[in-house]
Amino acid sequence: MKELKQKVHLSFFAKLYICFAVISIVPVLSFSILAYTFSFQNFMVDLKRQSNTILENSIANLEQTIKEYEMAISYFSLDDEVIGILSSDEILEEKHTTLYQKMYILLAGKSASVTMHVVKADGTFNLSTSFLPDIYDVQDHPDWGIFRALNRSEGMIVYPNHFISPFGKTYCMTIAHNIKKDGKIIGYCMIDIPEEVFRTIFTSSGMMQSVSYTVIDKNYYILYDDIFNTNDKFLNSDLRNLLLSSRSTKSFDLEKPKRLVTWKEMKGDIPFIIISSVGVDLVVMNNNYIAITTLIVATVAILLCLGLSPVIVRALTRPLNQIVEVMKKVQQGDTTARVPVQKDDEFGFIADHFNMTLDKLNILYETNLEKQNRLRLSEIKALHAQINPHFLYNTLDSIKWLAKLNGVEDIVIMVSQLGRLLKNSINNQDDTIPIREEINLVKSYLSIQKIRYGDKFEVDIRVDEDIMDCVVPKFIIQPLVENAIIHGIENKIGNAKLVIKGTKEEDTIIFEIIDDGIGINEEDLGKLKQADYEGDDHKESIGIKNVDKRIKLYYGQEYGLDIKSKENVGTTTRITMPFKQVNEGERGGTAS
Repeated sequence: MKELKQKVHLSFFAKLYICFAVISIVPVLSFSILAYTFSFQNFMVDLKRQSNTILENSIANLEQTIKEYEMAISYFSLDDEVIGILSSDEILEEKHTTLYQKMYILLAGKSASVTMHVVKADGTFNLSTSFLPDIYDVQDHPDWGIFRALNRSEGMIVYPNHFISPFGKTYCMTIAHNIKKDGKIIGYCMIDIPEEVFRTIFTSSGMMQSVSYTVIDKNYYILYDDIFNTNDKFLNSDLRNLLLSSRSTKSFDLEKPKRLVTWKEMKGDIPFIIISSVGVDLVVMNNNYIAITTLIVATVAILLCLGLSPVIVRALTRPLNQIVEVMKKVQQGDTTARVPVQKDDEFGFIADHFNMTLDKLNILYETNLEKQNRLRLSEIKALHAQINPHFLYNTLDSIKWLAKLNGVEDIVIMVSQLGRLLKNSINNQDDTIPIREEINLVKSYLSIQKIRYGDKFEVDIRVDEDIMDCVVPKFIIQPLVENAIIHGIENKIGNAKLVIKGTKEEDTIIFEIIDDGIGINEEDLGKLKQADYEGDDHKESIGIKNVDKRIKLYYGQEYGLDIKSKENVGTTTRITMPFKQVNEGERGGTAS
């Protein structure tokens, strides 16, 4: 798993580029799919709406045509002259002409498309504008087919009558009317409507060339068929089931070829169902055109996104790359490298603060380097200084034994205390010691000075016990005590007092060396505080500056010495250090 993560490691540029690509491509693809889906649905809805409109127009035109023929045949059947001719026992030749004239007048120039027949009820006479089909032989079929329907009718009927004439002309429907005299049927009048009339009506009902029609009666008897092209006289069971199942919507889909079928029943006494069919190939073709156009647009959009994304991503990540390059230079040691801050945004903020951090690190590095150099020089000087103290310590030890043999006790004490100071300086390799040891060194020094000065001054040492185990730089108090005796107490007329105080205040340790000697005038005190440590060579201030400098090196600039003095009153030297209590093992051992 770890190896897999290493293999799929991607840069921030690559991740951002992938995000841009995904964000750009996904909406385009989603929009393309939605556009294709919605456009197809909209096309189908619009196609269905148009198909319904055309079907309604076709039905209206067919009803209008039927109504015109109904009016014509009704007028003919109720004509008194026609009734008179048919009611006579013998119809003369001139009466034939009269009936012909009336029939052609009623057809009003449509005699070429439709055929009109007149048949006497007893079958002794018939007249036709074309030919009389065998089915109209009333003597053979007195109560069958159309004659049975007319005998049971009050007058007008629209009869589904599909047959083919000897001339090959196909007829679909017959509009018929019985002719009565005194309530008795004396004849029949029929107008046969061929399929050309249906085709003309349907063709003129809409602009859609791909619409086909089928006309059936309520018994599914096929009268006119341009849709299913079947040789059967009735619709098959599958189509009937589709019609029955689509009573609510009046539409259904057919496959092979794919087409939309809508249907409606004619109103009134006309027992026909008109079925229209329109192919959806045009819809599919238009939708494919939209799909191809959308695909091309989507492809161009995706290519633009893929082409522009690297440019945009590179521009966005340029500030980040600059920061990374500077970080690499810093890692290689070039601490002077800086990030160019060019923008006032988040990257600009990071670059600015990164530069500030480098500046602070440089300052801290230079400070630490200076501190290390100073400590190294101090160690070298200390090593050099150990040579003479060793010789002096051995010499002092010889003097101590010689004085003891001669019974000079003061010399024995002075040499013993001085040897103790020198021994601590030589043998103790640690730079810090506990305050308890530092106070013992001070006491050794004061023992020597008491022999020298006698009762010239008295000493009061008051150090809190809770700071005795805290460590401080070695010889941090003794130089100040020496300075107070030599420059404050020695030149005072009369006795003096020296107080050494050590206390803890919060997180700091305060030492005060207080003497009531001759003090320091304001001018000398000012020079002492402002003197340059490196350039000042006044011996009176060497001890003070040495202590102050060492404290600052160990603990920082906020710690060190503070001197307050008043001429002929006395001087107070105040040491401030952090409270730092460590175990013996942590300090690295002390002098033996």
